[in-house]
Amino acid sequence: MPRDTNQPPSSEVAEILNQNLETAEQIKSTADELDVVHAVLSTQIPTDAMQGDLQAAVERTDQLEQKLSETADALDKSNQLLQQHISNQAKK
Repeated sequence: MPRDTNQPPSSEVAEILNQNLETAEQIKSTADELDVVHAVLSTQIPTDAMQGDLQAAVERTDQLEQKLSETADALDKSNQLLQQHISNQAKK
Protein backbone atom coordinates (compact mmCIF):
# COMPACT_ATOMS: atom_id res chain seq x y z
CA MET A 1 0.00 0.00 0.00
CA PRO A 2 1.62 3.30 -1.05
CA ARG A 3 2.22 5.71 1.75
CA ASP A 4 1.00 9.30 1.50
CA THR A 5 4.02 11.33 2.61
CA ASN A 6 1.73 14.15 3.82
CA GLN A 7 0.03 11.86 6.32
CA PRO A 8 1.87 11.13 9.57
CA PRO A 9 2.24 7.45 10.54
CA SER A 10 -0.15 7.82 13.50
CA SER A 11 -2.88 8.91 11.08
CA GLU A 12 -2.27 5.79 9.04
CA VAL A 13 -2.59 3.61 12.13
CA ALA A 14 -5.76 5.46 13.10
CA GLU A 15 -7.20 4.77 9.64
CA ILE A 16 -6.30 1.08 9.98
CA LEU A 17 -8.01 1.04 13.37
CA ASN A 18 -11.16 2.60 11.91
CA GLN A 19 -11.24 0.02 9.13
CA ASN A 20 -10.74 -2.78 11.64
CA LEU A 21 -13.54 -1.44 13.85
CA GLU A 22 -15.91 -1.44 10.87
CA THR A 23 -14.83 -4.97 9.95
CA ALA A 24 -15.37 -6.17 13.52
CA GLU A 25 -18.90 -4.77 13.49
CA GLN A 26 -19.63 -6.51 10.18
CA ILE A 27 -18.34 -9.82 11.57
CA LYS A 28 -20.47 -9.42 14.72
CA SER A 29 -23.54 -8.61 12.64
CA THR A 30 -22.98 -11.64 10.44
CA ALA A 31 -22.49 -13.86 13.49
CA ASP A 32 -25.75 -12.54 14.97
CA GLU A 33 -27.61 -13.25 11.73
CA LEU A 34 -26.16 -16.75 11.57
CA ASP A 35 -27.22 -17.33 15.17
CA VAL A 36 -30.80 -16.43 14.19
CA VAL A 37 -30.64 -18.76 11.18
CA HIS A 38 -29.40 -21.57 13.42
CA ALA A 39 -32.17 -20.92 15.96
CA VAL A 40 -34.84 -21.01 13.26
CA LEU A 41 -33.47 -24.15 11.63
CA SER A 42 -32.99 -26.01 14.90
CA THR A 43 -36.48 -25.18 16.19
CA GLN A 44 -38.57 -25.24 13.01
CA ILE A 45 -37.35 -28.42 11.36
CA PRO A 46 -39.20 -31.45 12.74
CA THR A 47 -37.00 -33.74 14.81
CA ASP A 48 -37.76 -36.76 12.62
CA ALA A 49 -36.60 -34.81 9.54
CA MET A 50 -33.34 -33.77 11.19
CA GLN A 51 -31.07 -36.43 9.70
CA GLY A 52 -27.92 -36.76 7.62
CA ASP A 53 -26.87 -33.69 5.66
CA LEU A 54 -29.67 -31.56 7.06
CA GLN A 55 -28.65 -32.27 10.63
CA ALA A 56 -25.00 -31.66 9.77
CA ALA A 57 -25.88 -28.33 8.12
CA VAL A 58 -27.84 -27.15 11.16
CA GLU A 59 -25.00 -28.13 13.47
CA ARG A 60 -22.52 -26.39 11.18
CA THR A 61 -24.44 -23.09 11.39
CA ASP A 62 -23.87 -23.13 15.15
CA GLN A 63 -20.16 -23.90 14.75
CA LEU A 64 -19.73 -21.13 12.18
CA GLU A 65 -21.51 -18.60 14.40
CA GLN A 66 -19.20 -19.47 17.28
CA LYS A 67 -16.13 -19.17 15.05
CA LEU A 68 -17.27 -15.77 13.75
CA SER A 69 -17.88 -14.57 17.30
CA GLU A 70 -14.41 -15.72 18.36
CA THR A 71 -12.90 -13.97 15.35
CA ALA A 72 -14.71 -10.75 16.23
CA ASP A 73 -13.44 -11.00 19.81
CA ALA A 74 -9.86 -11.48 18.57
CA LEU A 75 -10.23 -8.49 16.27
CA ASP A 76 -11.56 -6.42 19.19
CA LYS A 77 -8.44 -7.29 21.20
CA SER A 78 -6.22 -6.34 18.28
CA ASN A 79 -8.09 -3.06 17.92
CA GLN A 80 -7.56 -2.32 21.60
CA LEU A 81 -3.81 -2.79 21.10
CA LEU A 82 -3.90 -0.46 18.10
CA GLN A 83 -5.79 2.13 20.16
CA GLN A 84 -3.16 1.86 22.89
CA HIS A 85 -0.41 2.31 20.31
CA ILE A 86 -2.12 5.41 18.93
CA SER A 87 -2.53 6.84 22.45
CA ASN A 88 1.11 6.14 23.28
CA GLN A 89 2.28 7.78 20.06
CA ALA A 90 0.16 10.85 20.77
CA LYS A 91 1.85 11.26 24.16
CA LYS A 92 5.30 11.38 22.60
